[in-house]
Amino acid sequence: MNKESEDGNIEYKLSILNKSDSRIEELVTQMSFRLEEGGGECIYVLGVEDDGTLRGISDTDYSESLDNLNKITGKCNSIIVNTSKRQLENSYSIYEILIRENNKDNYIEIKIAIAGNVDSGKSSLIGVLVNGKNDNGRGSARLSVFNYIHEVKSGRTSSIAHHILGFDNTGNIINYDDVRSNDWTDIVKRSSKVISFFDLAGHEKYLKTTIAGLSSSIPDMCFITIGANMGITRMTKEHIFLCVMLNIPFVFIITKIDICKNRQNILDETITTIKKTLKMPGVRKLTYRVRTKDDILLCTKSNNTNSVVPLFFISNVTGEGIDNLKYFLNIIHKRKDNINNHSKSVEYHIDTIFYVTGVGTVVGGHLKHGSITVGDKLYLGPNNNSSEYEQFQVKSIHSKKTLVNTVKSSGYACICLRKAQRKNIRKGQVLLSHKDQLKTIREFEAKVTVLKTHSTSIKKGYEPVLHVSTIRQTARVLDIYNVIKSKNNPNIKEDETKIVLRTGDKATIRFRFKYRPEYICKDYKILLAEGKVKIVGLVTDLKVTH
Repeated sequence: MNKESEDGNIEYKLSILNKSDSRIEELVTQMSFRLEEGGGECIYVLGVEDDGTLRGISDTDYSESLDNLNKITGKCNSIIVNTSKRQLENSYSIYEILIRENNKDNYIEIKIAIAGNVDSGKSSLIGVLVNGKNDNGRGSARLSVFNYIHEVKSGRTSSIAHHILGFDNTGNIINYDDVRSNDWTDIVKRSSKVISFFDLAGHEKYLKTTIAGLSSSIPDMCFITIGANMGITRMTKEHIFLCVMLNIPFVFIITKIDICKNRQNILDETITTIKKTLKMPGVRKLTYRVRTKDDILLCTKSNNTNSVVPLFFISNVTGEGIDNLKYFLNIIHKRKDNINNHSKSVEYHIDTIFYVTGVGTVVGGHLKHGSITVGDKLYLGPNNNSSEYEQFQVKSIHSKKTLVNTVKSSGYACICLRKAQRKNIRKGQVLLSHKDQLKTIREFEAKVTVLKTHSTSIKKGYEPVLHVSTIRQTARVLDIYNVIKSKNNPNIKEDETKIVLRTGDKATIRFRFKYRPEYICKDYKILLAEGKVKIVGLVTDLKVTH
């Protein structure tokens, strides 16, 4: 094993034996730190030295260590959720123990985006997970997760649907409790961990909606569904590209395995295609076929390294493989980007606006940083006309269809702004807490990599649609410089005024938003996906408009 990291949520212990009260208190502080680093969850590995050497411990030492660990968790207001054992050749064993905060007033939220080609079973999978009932083979499971009537009629998702799955401290799913009400408020109240699913569209005509869902929600993981009888399609490759470029860990869910029982060769072809796709330049990831709980534990540990892609095999009709997926969801942890951002200044990105009779204008979006409380005064902008920010007071907050007083970072929330008018709010605007955050950006520079392009499209004057967080606006290419040509392209000497970027080239581009200024910051990821043109980049410099 690797050497223990001073940061992160994994703690190595050879054993926890013969500890005095003062030492127990020190270990309580240590566990509190690991829980904080893991966003409410941590893993203790018993039988391992700090340098990663596998020693193992006897059953007797494990029993005493577990008793002491229970004392520590009791003082930390946490609980042991899961324990796994691996025996070594010396008859000693290694134990991995998952510990979760036991906070009745709070819960751990994991955001999962569901992508995949049309008709690959995305909505049906969510319906089976959320409702606990298998599909009838004719789409019964997906009917409960659609937003619109036309989706029910066509069977195709065209919007971003939001659903939740709640786990209690013992790993049982709250949604399946028939004794009590299972509305969202009740699920949230009784859960220690909530999985938020974002059901994305799979059809090519709704690709921009899918891009917006992945780029704005900052999910902890993406499930990419692949029909066992379909293989990897062009849209599946688009979704893989989005996850790789946005650095989102992803998992392959091979669905419909029941119809390939007598056609194993088709399933094998699908798996072979997946492995070839993940070996492509720019992806370079390993696949790991999940069969047992030990496989799942191994995959969860490699989540933040983003180097291994687990393969789950399921059937929404027979229920095969669904239990493995539920176990995976129960023990998976948050990605590092979504942990401990609540102490920062508020940065809330708006992706939905609607009016509620008797309540007023409500905005929906993802809280990237900070925490928002009812009564807070926040700055909304940049405005369409003046490019300035206007201050509004938070009237009420809803999260998971539940009225709350405070919402913390990395969650999705709907916020009612007192005296705000719907006509003055648009997607892409932000809510900020401090005046020193306020800025309006019309021009900016970004280091870009051209992944795929037409032969003569990317040059000065080119006007693509840029995706930056919840922003979707046309931007003009003002200048291209610091060009690094790909080895695959011929060494063409071009006039500086006629530089054309081709597949594989890297450069710095100066963009200008065409219609209005926006709020963006350095290190924001930009994405350009128009037809065959695929460009990704990172914002490096801003020209602030005063």
